[in-house]
Amino acid sequence: MRLPASKPLRVRPGDEVLVRARLSKASRLGRLFIFAREGEETFSPYVPGLSALPSGDEPRMMSPISLRLAETQPSRSASFVSDIDGYVCVMQEVDSKADLLAKVSLRRKINPALPWTQRAKRTLTEMFA
Repeated sequence: MRLPASKPLRVRPGDEVLVRARLSKASRLGRLFIFAREGEETFSPYVPGLSALPSGDEPRMMSPISLRLAETQPSRSASFVSDIDGYVCVMQEVDSKADLLAKVSLRRKINPALPWTQRAKRTLTEMFA
């Protein structure tokens, strides 16, 4: 089963997202996946660039963004540029509800290509939303 390891983070196209994860001390393994949703849909695995695929193209196997934590590498990070207008979160695959979740932080940097006025407006509107 998959449990949320982070709170949902609001993203828009061009936003840079940084995910940092650390295995809790009592855990030996952590399997983390980035999930996303647009609008009122449910969260599903996030595959970057999926919207850029031409329609009618042959189907391809594509992998979602994931992080694997182990005793030998208890902390990992990943970054990506969002291509959706919605929310992203980190889900952890666990064997039982009693398993400890990894410590996860999600950070977003508003699209640096936007003019400073739009970046400031987004910062202010999302602070008070």
